[in-house]
Amino acid sequence: MKTTKTASSKTDSHRWFTEELSKHLARKNLKQTKQRQALIDVFIELATHVSAEELHIAARAAGLDVGLATVYRTLNLLSDAGLVEQKQFSEGRFVYEIVEPGGHHDHLICLDCGTVIEFANDEIERLQEKVAAKHQFKLTSHRLDLFGHCQKVNCDRRN
Repeated sequence: MKTTKTASSKTDSHRWFTEELSKHLARKNLKQTKQRQALIDVFIELATHVSAEELHIAARAAGLDVGLATVYRTLNLLSDAGLVEQKQFSEGRFVYEIVEPGGHHDHLICLDCGTVIEFANDEIERLQEKVAAKHQFKLTSHRLDLFGHCQKVNCDRRN
């Protein structure tokens, strides 16, 4: 089940994101543009896994006059800054999500309707550490994506 963030945690997250982006832009000798910031604000407000195309549609709906190429450039910049991760949950479709500092979660992905459910499970985390230790392996990161078929009534089943 996806957790809902409180207003203060959203504000803290947005502040962290903005500060880290400012540092990255300074390192790269780049300036923050109003258009880029507005697009990033839309991305942050969506607070979900989003494709470049979905972000483009949301930005246009919010009144921004941005092209799809600008969306891709902005997502690549955020990825280079380590603020978002690009994930591929289905063939040919990439989505982006914010990298929360100190946060970790895994995913359940429906192969029929594309629903992505984030979850965290301490038991799974402990088991992964145990397996790594057994094989004398030091984990630096990991990703767990479980694929299957959700049981929602309105799922777009293709089988």
